[in-house]
Amino acid sequence: MNDKRPSPTLPDAAADALRNRVLQAIADNRTPGLHFVGHLMGTNWDEVTAAQARLSIEVAPQVADADGEANLVVVTTLVDMALANAIRARLSMESGMRLGTVSLHIAFTGVPLAGCLEAVAHCEGWVEGALTRQGIAHCRLSAGGRVAAIASGTFMELPPPVGVTLAPLPWQPGGRPPGDTIALRDLDARERGIWKRADEAIRRADGRTGFIEHLFAQFAVPDGAGRAHCRMPMGLHAGNRVGHAQGGVTFALAARTACAAAPAGHRLVEASAWYLSPGEGRSLKAAAKVSRAGRRLSVVDTVVSGKGNSRTLEMVSSHCACEVPSAG
Repeated sequence: MNDKRPSPTLPDAAADALRNRVLQAIADNRTPGLHFVGHLMGTNWDEVTAAQARLSIEVAPQVADADGEANLVVVTTLVDMALANAIRARLSMESGMRLGTVSLHIAFTGVPLAGCLEAVAHCEGWVEGALTRQGIAHCRLSAGGRVAAIASGTFMELPPPVGVTLAPLPWQPGGRPPGDTIALRDLDARERGIWKRADEAIRRADGRTGFIEHLFAQFAVPDGAGRAHCRMPMGLHAGNRVGHAQGGVTFALAARTACAAAPAGHRLVEASAWYLSPGEGRSLKAAAKVSRAGRRLSVVDTVVSGKGNSRTLEMVSSHCACEVPSAG
């Protein structure tokens, strides 16, 4: 007999709390400087100096999957921001400096991504002799005080798009939002778009999937024979300070698609990504293919494409076979 019972929905109090959090993130996003996802995460700028950048978030309901761990988008975005701002603070403490992600590598230890996530990053210097300044940084991500990931990345200083003036970030003078609240009737057309998307994500969240999973819709589909694909809608929720896809969001899209292609029982251990062009268009498409499938280790190649099928990102990831946790 088919079970036709409706899927469980979030309790009214939990749904209302998420809506309030989204509305506050939209209000904070009106202060130029950071992006919507950074505000939604509740990013704490604990320390940003020439010595290091230390950012943290609490794994609260708006950033957690149904299992209570932080969604991969949140993890990779936090790492991306920590690395970039370690370089930004080392090379220039001024506002208006734009950095583009050139490459990003993250290795995961398997520690549960719950509790307080803290990313501590250090700039190691820059590429000598490069025509455009390119900084190199590394980062250690901890979850509940345990090392959950080690990352490194390179970022290039770029001019802002024509007509765009970059405002200070929250750790810079004048960059912190005042904490003002807004009402639904005050939203402009662009803000109503993200509100509609977030409200639908809240309605779809249940005991099997979390709000943020539906917000970013990185639901990769296995195609069989070691392949998978995913299409992520673009919008304010996924953009960076200049409207392109945020680097951590794109990384997560590729990694989740790679995981869908990998053999059953294989967990993501590390991934290296190279950013080839800005993530633009109505959606980003990811396609993954297993290049090696072993009993203990698999390797997956993934490509993310954007507007006009231009290649936005290429990733190589490794996945290891893991023991099934005991029921006891």
